[in-house]
Amino acid sequence: MKNWMFKRPCAIMLWVAVIIMGFTACKKGGGGSGSDQDVYMSCKLNGTLHEFNYHVNANDHPATDTVHFVVIGGWEKEDMVTGFGIDMQIDKGAKEATYVSNSAAGLLLSGKYYIQNMKDGKIVNTTIYNGGDVDGSNFTMTITSLTEWGVKGTFSGKLRLLDGDEFIAVTDGKFSAPYNRTGS
Repeated sequence: MKNWMFKRPCAIMLWVAVIIMGFTACKKGGGGSGSDQDVYMSCKLNGTLHEFNYHVNANDHPATDTVHFVVIGGWEKEDMVTGFGIDMQIDKGAKEATYVSNSAAGLLLSGKYYIQNMKDGKIVNTTIYNGGDVDGSNFTMTITSLTEWGVKGTFSGKLRLLDGDEFIAVTDGKFSAPYNRTGS
């Protein structure tokens, strides 16, 4: 069963990110110009600035001193139609360092830009651009701060449309995401 997780890391990490952001949406307010100035996520997609400052959040606060998962996400608008997520799983534990997808054993790293496609007010499917674990793509994340509060850093990459040959260049990415706190 454990091998299944490593054979399908893209699907698992996407669902983990979506679930975490779903819990965040229920628990926290906050948006583009919210009261907490230290919470943000933005990047340029093909040269155009996108701010994913709604419900920016990291994974739950780690239960141990070793951080094996770093999951960060945010939405472009309150409607949750477009978003960006970063998913990292690392055997040795995350540190303040630069991580490059597919560069080391025991490291799974990807960035995802997704668009919920709507029809009659309902989500009919999702367009996903993935970088890091799809052929022809790449993703880099630098963790500049990993504290009790959360995680901060930068990111960039080349994302590929799942089931397609379209690419998006991600540049000037930066984030500052608090851990999801249960009971807050």
